[in-house]
Amino acid sequence: MFSGTDLTSTDQMSITPAFRDGLRRVLSSPALMVLLAVLFLIGVTVVLFSLELDEAPYVFEIVVVYSIIRAWCTGGLLHRYAQNRPMRAGAFQRACGTFFFRLLRLHLLSALILGGCLYVWLYYQFDYYLVLLGLGYIFCDIVLDYAKIRTVVEDRRSMVFAVTAGFRFAVRRPGAVVGLYLLNAAIPVIVLGIEWYVSRAELEPVALFAVSIVLLAWFPLLFLSTQTAFFQDELAYPGYTAGSGVNPPDLPVTEVVAGPPTAGV
Repeated sequence: MFSGTDLTSTDQMSITPAFRDGLRRVLSSPALMVLLAVLFLIGVTVVLFSLELDEAPYVFEIVVVYSIIRAWCTGGLLHRYAQNRPMRAGAFQRACGTFFFRLLRLHLLSALILGGCLYVWLYYQFDYYLVLLGLGYIFCDIVLDYAKIRTVVEDRRSMVFAVTAGFRFAVRRPGAVVGLYLLNAAIPVIVLGIEWYVSRAELEPVALFAVSIVLLAWFPLLFLSTQTAFFQDELAYPGYTAGSGVNPPDLPVTEVVAGPPTAGV
């Protein structure tokens, strides 16, 4: 039996392999990076167009539509990273549809938490309420992300129990979970530092645009993939993904005729 100290050191040692594995899963699926970049470009275009038409853009409607699209894509993203093998477009769409309504509830919960914290901060205008907003954001990034991962990997139907399981997973491994979160967060900090440095050069518009696309499209994927890899290393078998309620990645006859997918998302 391990002591508390031994368990903590074991957790700390598992961060680096999970980060490397998650990074490899992201880079092995460039199509998903392009998909998120395109969605981001569409969102920016809609916001800028609404600003040109009206002084008060339809921010609420845009956020709702973005949340729906994000909830749709998250199921396929997590399924792809959990199974750690290429997926054809049909398999990706089936995974998105399977988990859509479950993950949409988690996205709505995240919106309520962040919206409530932001409202309190804007209403009271005190600095320490900004800490509340930061804690709410970290809660959504850690607990709710692990709830989404457990929903997909374990094919959970109840989001209440999924959130509880995500919270329990994080609390039982505080050092490793926070360490992995900070390791992921170091990436955008470095990118923002490069962006600040480049902003002083002559290539400012093009460079800032390219860096922003990379940051906003790739960084959320890195979070999901590394956390999925860490969860599977801790609780699940490396090749295990989802339960019987999810359709297989490809029909058996497809794999017999075309072979296992070596390309795709």
